[in-house]
Amino acid sequence: MNKKNSPFTSIVLPILGAVVIVAGAVAFICMKLAEEMRYNEKWKDYDECGWH
Repeated sequence: MNKKNSPFTSIVLPILGAVVIVAGAVAFICMKLAEEMRYNEKWKDYDECGWH
């Protein structure tokens, strides 16, 4: 017996998966940028004196 795919599994599920992947990638990029900004803010006073 062949079971017909419902619209949920054939349309909504792949779109939902793509949205989750894109949201995860955007969150990862935002976290990395925030981490870099915090790091640069922490060490900006030492840029002129040659310690960093």
